[in-house]
Amino acid sequence: MGSIGAKTVVAVFDSRPAAEGAKATLLRAGVPESRIALSAGLTDDGIAAEVPGQAYENQPGQPAKQAEAARLGDAVRSGACVVSVLARSDEETDYVAELLRREHAYRTAIRP
Repeated sequence: MGSIGAKTVVAVFDSRPAAEGAKATLLRAGVPESRIALSAGLTDDGIAAEVPGQAYENQPGQPAKQAEAARLGDAVRSGACVVSVLARSDEETDYVAELLRREHAYRTAIRP
């Protein structure tokens, strides 16, 4: 049996319609709407979408875990919409992540 700890599955999509399609798939699969969140369109505001400077992962000597977080941050900033799902078990975490990948998320991550 899987662990009880909740985790958040995060997926980056290249458009709001793609993210909404992924949400619809999750709902059909039985994931409660109360555990699914969509970001605002991250590239709708050209000024807010700009991210100056070098990615943290490109700075030498950083721990691998922080480099992974930096890559997710870069993907989030470059994507148009992010879907976040609260998963209640390891099995649900894996299932939700797979559903989001099937819906063409171009980056997924799992956060405690």
